[in-house]
Amino acid sequence: MPATMKSGTESGMGLRDFSTVEHGTTPTALYSWRPPSPPHIHIPPVLGTSAQIVLSEYRGLGDEQETREILSIITQGQNVSVERSDWKYEMRRHIQAILSFLYLGPSSGARDVETLKREGITMLLVIRDTMTAQARILSGAKVARQLGIEDGAVDVSGNMELIAAFPRAIQIINDHLIRVFRHRYPRGISSPSSAAMPKVLLFCESGNERSAAVAVAYLMATYELGLVQAIQYVQNQRFCVAFDDEMKHTLLNYHQLLEARRSVTQTLQADATVSLKSKRRLEADEDDVDMNHSQQDDLDRFGGLGGLTVLGRMGVQHRSLTYFAWSFKFEILLYVTFVSAPHKGGSNNQNVRTPQA
Repeated sequence: MPATMKSGTESGMGLRDFSTVEHGTTPTALYSWRPPSPPHIHIPPVLGTSAQIVLSEYRGLGDEQETREILSIITQGQNVSVERSDWKYEMRRHIQAILSFLYLGPSSGARDVETLKREGITMLLVIRDTMTAQARILSGAKVARQLGIEDGAVDVSGNMELIAAFPRAIQIINDHLIRVFRHRYPRGISSPSSAAMPKVLLFCESGNERSAAVAVAYLMATYELGLVQAIQYVQNQRFCVAFDDEMKHTLLNYHQLLEARRSVTQTLQADATVSLKSKRRLEADEDDVDMNHSQQDDLDRFGGLGGLTVLGRMGVQHRSLTYFAWSFKFEILLYVTFVSAPHKGGSNNQNVRTPQA
């Protein structure tokens, strides 16, 4: 059945009326000249017993050994999943613990001094728009000074800049955790109490968008979670978080960058291990060759020297303590005979400078 042309008065251009018999599909909307939209990323809800998302040990990238050890202590065993059946609408105005050391909430929660004291917050980190920062509308500096804690800010001009801001925000969080841990535990400790641990509050205007995205990025970078699982974890702690498709794809791009970095790191570590093993194997082979040559050379050297010919008659295949003793004595004898003896008509100290009289 041939396709027929439809009047273009509705859309301003001609549209084909595709037949379901010929093409198997029917257009659901008018065509447009805009670029195609990226596919939707569906985040299924987590209900019941499946809400228990168990986090692994610390798996950050690019840290020194001491830094990794401290962060491993701070981040160990952070499974704080709770049932969201107790969620109430009013809770969106308060802060919630995403991890035992990482909280998320709105700007109003960052001004709740009593709650900050009760939870033991040691740093306020705001994720805000550049225009808001210039107007000094959104900041935690005043409350931080009042409580004697630290404050920080990550400014972005739009959600597209978040992918570059994620590493900076994560670095600020980790630096604060390490700094406070070293101050409170100068001698180190394997399992500090949760009450004395440093705690960071992430917040933005609503606590549901930019700051929530940073919390998701932190989980992906620190615990190697996937995008869907990280969003589910954050949503399970703060049910009101909202991620549109643009934010989800920004987080997906960051997750792909993390995977690429981990792949490169694993490849470099594997190459270094193989190179080290090859080097050790070559050194061992060279030592074996040197041992064989030196043994044959010694037999050739000492085979015709009177009492030392016993080595040749015994057919020694391996070095022994007796062989080394005889060899050492012979070398000493040569040195005493030909080197240490003073020459006639001259001094043996030719390279020694003596002070002038």
